[in-house]
Amino acid sequence: MNNHKKILIMAGGTGGHIFPALAIAKELKKHQCQVEWLGSKKGMENTIVPKNKLPLHTVNAVGLRGKNIISLIKAPFQLALATAQVIQVFIKTKPDIALGMGGFASGIGGVIAWIFRVPLFIHEQNAVPGTTNKLLSKLATQTLQAFDGAFDVSVQALSVGNPVAFKVSNSHTNNKKLNLLIVGGSLGSKPINEVVTQLNIPINIWHQTGQLHFDQVQSQYGKKSAKVAAFIDDMAKAYAWADVVLCRAGAMTISELMLSATPSILIPLPHAIDNHQFYNAKILADNNAGILIEQKHLTIQTLEKILLSLDKEKLESMSNHTLALAKPNAARDIVERLLDI
Repeated sequence: MNNHKKILIMAGGTGGHIFPALAIAKELKKHQCQVEWLGSKKGMENTIVPKNKLPLHTVNAVGLRGKNIISLIKAPFQLALATAQVIQVFIKTKPDIALGMGGFASGIGGVIAWIFRVPLFIHEQNAVPGTTNKLLSKLATQTLQAFDGAFDVSVQALSVGNPVAFKVSNSHTNNKKLNLLIVGGSLGSKPINEVVTQLNIPINIWHQTGQLHFDQVQSQYGKKSAKVAAFIDDMAKAYAWADVVLCRAGAMTISELMLSATPSILIPLPHAIDNHQFYNAKILADNNAGILIEQKHLTIQTLEKILLSLDKEKLESMSNHTLALAKPNAARDIVERLLDI
């Protein structure tokens, strides 16, 4: 491997793109690579990337979401501006390799990389590729996917897993009652909260609500003994405590469950783009590693029945099946691909 290469990581918008990209950046640093980051002006990357002491270049994103006539007229000009900004970044940083992880800047960046003949790698975190990555897979030098079968066979994508930043801890408690960890996520967890706070079976509950729903969830539990937290700093410790996790099915959550060998009850976010959370959850469900409940079918009775059916053997079997799907060396494997050109 020849070191001291300059890598332009293109990732932004949500944590789902940014955190795996950060894990790759850390791994690249071990090989004395210079890492530059391309993102958009409004995404989470603006706080997270500088905090990790990486040079961040940002471009103006085009808002096509609120499709009123003004924004549609403005779109081509915004797109031209963003493209010019991305070209400037490429001229300034002169990257040896570009890595696209998803998000707006990654889309334009991928096309510019292709035009500038910079080797382009893309990584898809979900079981269903986003629009950007679907298009870029036709231009990319190599397409990487977290889960088998995300891309069409013709793409010849390599399955490498999702780079996850946390270290697994194995301090499992030997409890008499079932330990249920509920991870609410920041958005759309109301339907889940309304059901789980009504559970009336003898189990231990640890519920992460996010700041927004904390007070409400705490009052919904009333006199029931449940540990409610707005945030859990040490997720590895929480997974180690849990016999089973009830959660949404974001790509990073799925990968964390695999790495920590934690059985799960998955309730995909119904309004996710391309319904990708459903397909993420299906990977665990199809492999007897998790139980998938669509939100419309989530009732107190269904959930109690499932929880009561989870005996020691069932949990152990789910845990083994979950671990069998894990790719613990994702960041290392991706970096080896990048530097092996």
